[in-house]
Amino acid sequence: MGQAAVIEAGGEPVPAAKVDAFRLSLLAVGHAVTDSYGQSLLAPMFPQIAARLGLSLAQVGGLPMMMGLSASLAQPLLGLLSDRYPRWCFVALGPLLAALIIGFVGHAHTYWQLAFLLFCAGIGIGAYHPQGATLARLAGRGSSLAMSAFTVGGNIGFGLAPIMGGLYVEWFGLERLYFAALPALVFAVVMGIAFYSGPGLPAAVRKGAAQAREGRSQPVALAALTATVVVRSVVQIGITTFLPFLIQRRFPQEAHGSLASVSVSAFLLASAFAGPLGGHLSDRFGRRRLMIWTFLLAPLPLYLGMQQTGLALIPLLAFGAFVLMLPHPGNVVMAQEFMPRSAGIAASLITGLAWGLAQVLVLPLGGLADRVGLAPALTGLCFVPLLGVALVLPIPGETQRGRR
Repeated sequence: MGQAAVIEAGGEPVPAAKVDAFRLSLLAVGHAVTDSYGQSLLAPMFPQIAARLGLSLAQVGGLPMMMGLSASLAQPLLGLLSDRYPRWCFVALGPLLAALIIGFVGHAHTYWQLAFLLFCAGIGIGAYHPQGATLARLAGRGSSLAMSAFTVGGNIGFGLAPIMGGLYVEWFGLERLYFAALPALVFAVVMGIAFYSGPGLPAAVRKGAAQAREGRSQPVALAALTATVVVRSVVQIGITTFLPFLIQRRFPQEAHGSLASVSVSAFLLASAFAGPLGGHLSDRFGRRRLMIWTFLLAPLPLYLGMQQTGLALIPLLAFGAFVLMLPHPGNVVMAQEFMPRSAGIAASLITGLAWGLAQVLVLPLGGLADRVGLAPALTGLCFVPLLGVALVLPIPGETQRGRR
């Protein structure tokens, strides 16, 4: 691999040897471990939990959102703590806390005890992301392609979580679900060793903070960037939430379950694996330019997919998701550049706050679908990315020097 294998945010070539591939890989695996304890882990457990506690479907439906909102909206505070106290190893403590709490959901005796446990588990999951993203940027030398390894890790963990949840319940049962915390325990030990030996976490964060003092915050650009991520997340959450209902109306009854699972999985996996190509394109052509083009291009395959009554619906929607999520790794790096003195808080706005706000904004979509119909509501959602073009305008473009 040549000496310009990785390109820094400003466009300067960085020798590949300067990228800490070991720690970057470890952070990506840690992201997968952390998000594997998220709300999708609980899906296979809900029928058994609901039967045990006598929960209604409405009560069950509120549990993932409670966990998701605490994981998302708590991140700015957690990012502040990780910036102020770099010796607190949130990348080890966060997932360990989440896993330990999840392990005791089978011992909840009431709905509100269960809700409280999930709320606390969400905070543990959220604790990983700000510090993890900061360390990933330092390990990757500001490369969007390197950051994509970190983001893809989390998406893979989130996607595999339902499978792991089913296995955990089968192996241990709800009463002994605490054994499912063992992967997080092992990971916490590994992270403690990796980031507290040699040039570990405290030294890396102090070095990043020293470099940040030379930078200047750009709050308007950061606010606009966060808004663009909200737009993308609204589309992603809205389609994944209501796509199974669209499948139910357009396909024969015997195919509902399998097609709904395949379509949602395809949509989410396409979003996940957009990261590496998006990171490369961001480094090669510019993050701002990539954002504009993806916001312009994504509505077409999404719209065409929504018009299909056959299996073409699945690849078209997946391709639209792929295009829409291409800028995500670069956006995390951009946020940290726009708020260099508080990289943890900046990352939390992209990986947490924006996602949480999008979850809230998706709530009226169900009511709209009830009034105008599901298909028209989802068709309108396909064009929401066009709003992102206007939001990109206040965001400054990076310098083009060093690009080939």
